[in-house]
Amino acid sequence: MKFIQREQGFTLVEILVSLTILAIIIIAFVPIFTQAAIHNKINGNILKTNEAAHLVASKYENLADIQGLTGQLPSCDNSEKEIPLVREELIGDTKYKTAVTLCKYETGGVENLIQATFITRSLSNPVQEGEARKFIPEVSANEQNKN
Repeated sequence: MKFIQREQGFTLVEILVSLTILAIIIIAFVPIFTQAAIHNKINGNILKTNEAAHLVASKYENLADIQGLTGQLPSCDNSEKEIPLVREELIGDTKYKTAVTLCKYETGGVENLIQATFITRSLSNPVQEGEARKFIPEVSANEQNKN
């Protein structure tokens, strides 16, 4: 009696074909992963500068906290006459150039409200910019003197 033995396993050709197909698939997906890594880094930097802007904004609760204001503030509708206040701040281990732009918010019949726009730029990477807006109640000089 003859027994027919079936060989089990893969031949060398089958293994090479499988590896070739796998290599083609991997090569197709590598650019996707590198692009995702680049976008994650950019988004992380944007998030970091936005967080810095919100940290700067949280320091200011009223207009007395922002020094250097003289005279009347312009309306926010007239963007050419906004008052910018620029300074450098160390947030975490990164130095930022922060700018605060103030104007009177008079949209929709709202009165006695100041819009403060805080913009941060990392000195090490000035291309990235973070922004935060805060509305501060306008207090008259008499009310500020009472506090």
